[in-house]
Amino acid sequence: MERLKGKRRAEPLIRAGFLLLLIACGLATFATISSERADKWVTHTLRVREAIIKLYSDVRDAETGQRGFLLTKDPNYLQPYARARADIPATESLLSSLISDNPSQTALLTQLHTLIGKKLDELQQTVQLNTQRDDGAALNLVKTGAGRQLMDDIQALTQQLDQNEAALLDQRLNTSRRTRLILLISTLFSALLAGLLAYRVHREGAARQQVIEEKNQALEEQIQQRETVEMRLRQVQKMEAMGQLTGGIAHDFNNMLAIIVGNLEMSTRQLGRGDENLRDMVSRALSAAMRGADLTKRLLAFSRMQALRPKSVDVNDCVRSMLMILQRTLGEDIHIENTLGSGLWRAFIDRPQLESALLNLAVNSRDAMQGKGQLTIETSNTYLDQTFANARIEVTPGQYVMVAVTDTGSGMTPEVLRRAFDPFFTTKEIGQGTGLGLSQVHGFIKQSHGHVQIYSELGIGTTVKMYLPRASAQQDAEVFAETMVFTLNASKKVLVVEDDDEVRHFVVACVNELGYAAIPAESADVAQQKLATHPDIELLLTDVVMPGKNGRQLVETVRPFYPKLRVLYMTGYPRDAIVHNGILDSDVRLITKPFSMQELARELRSAFAAEVV
Repeated sequence: MERLKGKRRAEPLIRAGFLLLLIACGLATFATISSERADKWVTHTLRVREAIIKLYSDVRDAETGQRGFLLTKDPNYLQPYARARADIPATESLLSSLISDNPSQTALLTQLHTLIGKKLDELQQTVQLNTQRDDGAALNLVKTGAGRQLMDDIQALTQQLDQNEAALLDQRLNTSRRTRLILLISTLFSALLAGLLAYRVHREGAARQQVIEEKNQALEEQIQQRETVEMRLRQVQKMEAMGQLTGGIAHDFNNMLAIIVGNLEMSTRQLGRGDENLRDMVSRALSAAMRGADLTKRLLAFSRMQALRPKSVDVNDCVRSMLMILQRTLGEDIHIENTLGSGLWRAFIDRPQLESALLNLAVNSRDAMQGKGQLTIETSNTYLDQTFANARIEVTPGQYVMVAVTDTGSGMTPEVLRRAFDPFFTTKEIGQGTGLGLSQVHGFIKQSHGHVQIYSELGIGTTVKMYLPRASAQQDAEVFAETMVFTLNASKKVLVVEDDDEVRHFVVACVNELGYAAIPAESADVAQQKLATHPDIELLLTDVVMPGKNGRQLVETVRPFYPKLRVLYMTGYPRDAIVHNGILDSDVRLITKPFSMQELARELRSAFAAEVV
C-alpha cells in the first residue's frame, strides 16, 4: 500500500521532469536564434558605419581635389573631386536605406545631406571662379572660412551618426548577451530541476526521514532557546524584586544617615579647636556615615532607582577628561590606551554617572591585572539590530554610542561571567570590595535605556562594552552651559517640610546655620498653613516621600496660589513622584539624602539664583 502511494506521488514528478526537459530544449533553440539575430545586427551596424565613413571620406576627397586645383590650376587634381561628387548620392542612398528604421539617425542624416549639399555648392563655386581665371574671387571665398565651418559641421554630424550607431550596437549586444545568459541559466535551471525531481523520486523515502530528524532537531533548539529566555527572564525578575527591596530600605536608611551625618557635621563645626581626640572620633564617625551614604547610592544605582539627569554628551570629551584621573587612580604600572572614534555621535546620558562607571570599570580592571598591564578605552558608533535584541532581554534595536573598556587581566570563568552583574558578588578577598561595582554600572546603563555586555577569556583579559543611547537632534540643541550667580540673604525664608522629626530638626538647623530663616512643617497640610501665615516664604524645601500628600502633590497644590515660589526637593528614594522612566523630571531641582551642609548650601544658592518661570 505504501509503495503504491509512493508510485502515485512519483508519477507527477516524472511527468514534470520530462516537461522541464522539453522546456530546456525549447530555451536552447531560442538561444540559438537569438544569437543569430545578434550576429545580423553586428553585420548591419558594420555596414552602417562603413557607409558613414565612406560618405565623410568622399566629401573630404572632394575638398582635397578642390584645394589642389586652386593651388596648382592643374585639372588633374579635379579627378578626386569629380569622383567624390559622383559617389556621394549613392552612398547617401545606401546609408538612408540602412538607417530607415531609426528616426533619430534619419533626422541626423537629413541635416548631413543639407550640409553636404552646401559644401558641394561651395566647392563648385570656387572651381568655376578659378576656371574663369578669377583667382582672387576664389581665394577670397575660401578665406571667409564658410567652407571650413561646413566641413567641421559635417565631421561633427558624421561622428555623431557613427557614435549613435556604435552605442546602438552596444545596446543590442548587451541585450543579446543578457537574453542568452537568461536563456542559458533558465536552460541549466530547468535541466537541473528535472534532475532534482528525478533524484527526489529516487530518494523520497530517505528525504522524509531527514525532514523528520530536522524537525526534531529544530524543536529541541526551540526548547533550549525557550529555557534560556525563561532563565534570563527569571534573572531580570529577581533583579527587579531585589531593586524594589533595595529602594525601600534605602529610603529609611538614608533618613537615618541624614540624621547621623547632619549631627556629626554640626558637632564638628561646633567643636572648633577643642578636644582633638573628640574631633578625631567625630570625623571618623562622619567618614563612616558617608561611606554608608555611598553604599546606598550604589544600591540605588544597581536597582535603577537613582535620579538621573541625562543630557546630550560628547563621550570622547568625557573619556579624555577622565584619562588623568584614571592614570592617577590606576598607577604608573598600568598603561592606558584610548581609541576614540571619529565622527562620534553624542549620547543622551548622565555624564557624572558615566564618569563614575568608567572609573568603576577601570578599578576592576586594575585589580584583575594585579596593578600591572594595559587598559584600553575605545569608542565608536554602532547599531544594534533586531537579531541582537531578540537574543537579549531589555534591548531595543537602534543607534548607540559604544564605549568599551578592555584589560589584559586574568579574565573570568564562565561561572563568574554569568554572575558578574549580581549584587554583592565578588571574587576579591574579604574586605577588598563590596561586589556592587559592576552591578552599579549595569543598573545605570539599563536605567539610561542602554545595554552592557561583558566578554572575557581566561588568561587573555576582559572587555566590558557599554552601549549608550544616541542623543536626538532636539536633545543636542538643548545643550547649554549653566551659570549661576550665588547670593546670600538672611532675610530669605525657607519652608522645610519633612515628616521625620530628627531629619527635620537637622535640616532646619542647617538652613539657619547657612544664614536663611527656616520655618519647619511636619506634613503637607501644615506646610499649606505655614504658607498662608507667611506669604513672604520664597523657597519650599520638601521631602518627596511623606505619608498622606507627598512632596510633588504638595507643590502641585500650592503652585497656582504661589507661582513665584521656588522648590527644592530632598529625598533618598525619588522614584515615581519626580522620576519617570529613570529620568529626573525636567522642572525638578533635587538634593539626595544624606547630604552635607556644603551640598545643601550649593543647592539653596542655585535655587535662589534661578529664574522662576
